[in-house]
Amino acid sequence: MTRWSGLALLGSAALLAFGVSRVASQEKPNSPPGMPAMGEKEMAAMQEWMKLSAPSEHHKKLEPLVGKWNTATKIWMGGPGTPPMESSGTSESKWIHGGRYVLEEHKGQHMGMPHEGTGITGYDNFRNLYTSVWSDNMSTALLTMKGAADPSGKIFTFYGEMDEPGLKIAGRTVKYVTRIIDNDKHTFEIIDLHAGDNYKVIEISYTRVK
Repeated sequence: MTRWSGLALLGSAALLAFGVSRVASQEKPNSPPGMPAMGEKEMAAMQEWMKLSAPSEHHKKLEPLVGKWNTATKIWMGGPGTPPMESSGTSESKWIHGGRYVLEEHKGQHMGMPHEGTGITGYDNFRNLYTSVWSDNMSTALLTMKGAADPSGKIFTFYGEMDEPGLKIAGRTVKYVTRIIDNDKHTFEIIDLHAGDNYKVIEISYTRVK
């Protein structure tokens, strides 16, 4: 268990204990089995929490990302219009935590060096937005991003920050775009908004392994 998951669990337990202590003397037949009786407000709050914690139709839109993939990466070090650096790799994505998140594990090469990365993507039912985190062996920075899907559910647009240590710039705003072409192919793009709305610096194409 990570430090943060432990704190979240303790926080939930504390809130539950607080609610239970307020109504310990009340008897409500609709309390969950094995738990002390709750008042109507506490019961309604718990039911809402359980509803928000369950996978939704928004999570299902991530299904096309699940599977084993061959990847082709292009990096434009000199910006759009310049010859890109190209590399290949593999990726495997699977559902975790009861269909609440998609875990991606990527392996490949970058500038002749082994590259390993891990991403987790899900949907926050309470905030009504998609969220994602990424880490890899090329950096000590944990990237976080938030966004939404378009009406078709085929294009996911996220926004976040990325540092540029070489330029001594922290918190550069970037756009991350995932496009689902079909069930066997999707792409991922990183666009540097500080340089321009269409200044694409990275593109990864995913082709399903059959």
